[in-house]
Amino acid sequence: HQSDPCCSDPCRLSSQYNPAHNELNYVMEVSAQFSSLGFNAHFLVDTGRNGVPNMRSDCANWCNIRGAGVGLLPSTQTASPLIDAYHWLKTPGESDGCTQTLPDGNM
Repeated sequence: HQSDPCCSDPCRLSSQYNPAHNELNYVMEVSAQFSSLGFNAHFLVDTGRNGVPNMRSDCANWCNIRGAGVGLLPSTQTASPLIDAYHWLKTPGESDGCTQTLPDGNM
């Protein structure tokens, strides 16, 4: 599914044999675990901050990446029947916060 926008691998985690290296694969892995327990799970995928591929130079840094852009528009048209919708969890551009001082001195 690497050609699907939901399935990019900007951190190149697929080479580390991580079966959940993107949103769609994560959904499939978690769904399989829930199914083994008898639970029929469905998912929402946050696409509000993944619009520009390969924005992270260091995948250990989970601070909001400036200029990452919004991803797919909120929609119920998804890449998998396990995903009920794509949505923007936060208002586009809104930050989760950062633990580092920014170049302009702001926190």
